[in-house]
Amino acid sequence: MKAAEMFDVCHGRYRNLREWLAESSSSIRSVNLKTPSPGYQWRPDRARACEYIANFERIGRHALRRPEWKGRLKLFEIYFLGSFEYKTAIRLVGVAEGTFDYWYREVKRALGAEFSRTGLFPPSVYFAAVRGEQGNARGNGDVPHPMDYPVGNTAK
Repeated sequence: MKAAEMFDVCHGRYRNLREWLAESSSSIRSVNLKTPSPGYQWRPDRARACEYIANFERIGRHALRRPEWKGRLKLFEIYFLGSFEYKTAIRLVGVAEGTFDYWYREVKRALGAEFSRTGLFPPSVYFAAVRGEQGNARGNGDVPHPMDYPVGNTAK
């Protein structure tokens, strides 16, 4: 699987979990007993879902922290984390459409590879892992856990 496809899988899970957490916070759903249930839908526990969201954001920012990639980091935060529409994101990033598209592909490639390296991809393995056994669940005990990344911008 290509790095950009890995990013798409992780980003899809990120968006779905953010939406699920936003919808499930302090809301009560009504049930229509006349329509059949859509069936069982697996969801991780809230703490693990929040951890995945935080790791996605932290790993993404960490991988794009190079000073020469400042615009790509801005693209990541506006388009992928902020979920702005394409044209609005181009305007907010402040670059031409061709540059935005090029950076978009670069961000997906760089972060897909980083998510795979750190164990965020595949999400099924990430969520199956028990906190104390994550190195074994990934099959590679020497890969750093996403929580090992420093918080904040450490670029000099």
